[in-house]
Amino acid sequence: MSFLPLLGIILAVMSIAIIGMAIRVFLVKDGEVRGGCAGKNPMMQEEGTACTLCGAMPTEECKSEKVV
Repeated sequence: MSFLPLLGIILAVMSIAIIGMAIRVFLVKDGEVRGGCAGKNPMMQEEGTACTLCGAMPTEECKSEKVV
C-alpha cells in the first residue's frame, strides 16, 4: 500500500473521532464532560492516590457534584 492513501485513511478516521468528541461537548448540558474518580481506577486504589477532580480518596464517594 502506498503512503498517500494510507495517510488519507488515517486522517479520515482521526477526523471522525475528533468530530464525534466535539459533538458530544456541544450536546452535553453546559458543555461539561464528566470526569472519573479515584475510586473507579484500580491503579489509584492500590496507590491510595486522591482524585485530582474532586479530592476524594479511593475509599470515599465522588465529591464532584459538590465541587462545581
